[in-house]
Amino acid sequence: MKHALHLVDLVDKSGAVVEAKKRQDIQKRTDLYHTVFTVLITPQKQIVLSKIPNRTDLPNLYAGLVGCTVATIRRHGETADEASIRSLQNELGLEDVSPKKLGESFRVLTDGNPVYMSVYCVVHTAPGDFSRTDIESLQVLTFKELTNALKKHPSAFTPSFLAVWQEYNTDLLQV
Repeated sequence: MKHALHLVDLVDKSGAVVEAKKRQDIQKRTDLYHTVFTVLITPQKQIVLSKIPNRTDLPNLYAGLVGCTVATIRRHGETADEASIRSLQNELGLEDVSPKKLGESFRVLTDGNPVYMSVYCVVHTAPGDFSRTDIESLQVLTFKELTNALKKHPSAFTPSFLAVWQEYNTDLLQV
């Protein structure tokens, strides 16, 4: 099945499903859907982030910015755990991974976009290859390098990553 034709659930602020739409029909700035973010931490305690590509088929809200390692919209009938694993497999080619759930919540991002999100982390080496459709490039940073980059150039990061980092940086540091 083509990616754009998958059904995804629209949710309310508590995460309860209110309707389903085809992925291609989602209005990213107005529809509230369940986004699943997963951050990859290397065994050397480095954080792997993705630069988001421009896409014409399913435009990205934050093309050109740096965000969580992988992000996906939870599909109809899928759990957030399953969505995290699917995105790690499809975007990074990682098999047999067990992401750890850090939390789930509704937020309004700094750019005003509402998001219902689940956040996961997984410890794994940075992949040598990845989906060029979903990821423009990967950046591997120490936590100190990331902290400095966030201070100097916060506008280089997605509002969703800024929210994830604000809420879960302590958890990510302890992975």
